[in-house]
Amino acid sequence: MLRYGILLALLAAVFWGVSPIFQKRALREAGLLELNAMRGLGALAVILPALFFAKPDVLLPGIGSYLIVVAVVFVNNLIGDVLAFIAIRNIGASLATPITNAYPLAIAVISWLWFGEKLTYFVLAGTFLVVTGLALLNLRGKAKTDSQPGRYLYGVASAIIAALCWAFGLSLNKYLTLQGVTSTAIIFWRGTIFSFMAWGNYAIFRTTHPNNTRRLKDISLTGKAASILAGAFSLVLGAWCYTTSVTLIPMNVATPTATSSPLITALIACLFMGERLRLVQWLGIVVVVVGAVVVSS
Repeated sequence: MLRYGILLALLAAVFWGVSPIFQKRALREAGLLELNAMRGLGALAVILPALFFAKPDVLLPGIGSYLIVVAVVFVNNLIGDVLAFIAIRNIGASLATPITNAYPLAIAVISWLWFGEKLTYFVLAGTFLVVTGLALLNLRGKAKTDSQPGRYLYGVASAIIAALCWAFGLSLNKYLTLQGVTSTAIIFWRGTIFSFMAWGNYAIFRTTHPNNTRRLKDISLTGKAASILAGAFSLVLGAWCYTTSVTLIPMNVATPTATSSPLITALIACLFMGERLRLVQWLGIVVVVVGAVVVSS
């Protein structure tokens, strides 16, 4: 079970690492509202056939479970993601991304306090190495430190709160599994609720701000396919692998392993998209790999 759990966490990293490649292609033509709407379609495109063939029990044990799933989507995919975007806009990706990617540290503490998982030296050291490696990997240029002090502090605060939101949302995910809710049920309702929220946001802004949104029919077939694949990989396949992994291994082991996904993204971009990495970023890749090995030990 231990090896299976680690394997699923690694698969989650692969799926989450591939998704940004599709998102980058989609954002050439679409905005965030359009991208999220089509990502919701990608989630449903995987969820519904899986339900038809596997026919798992997707009913949750009570109204409280449904509210928790709504909270996970709201905290993770809306508040956390929006705050991360605000942070990038105010202080730059080279500073915002390492801060937001520090959420495995928060999860290590939450899992210890809430779920009683052991906080071993391997977990602490491996998590620290993964976070440090991700910080090095995301050093792609100068941060916007020349911005006004108030704007700079606002960006840093947004990045920190985004990391805490992601940590809390994933902890709620773990709590649901401890209540006997299956991974398939969690991902089904998360994907469905996210799709509903994303399409609702798009419809509202399309009606109230038509000049600031694009019609989906104006986006090319390639752009639509990239958006749908991004949703399928991140919201369903990667999320299912991660959620299942935390039922088999401690969350403070699964999370640093799964969150090494930027490593996958960087390697794909370097090998197939012509991007180049600096020496410090290659050092970050080595540190992430070492950290993942340590925390898995």
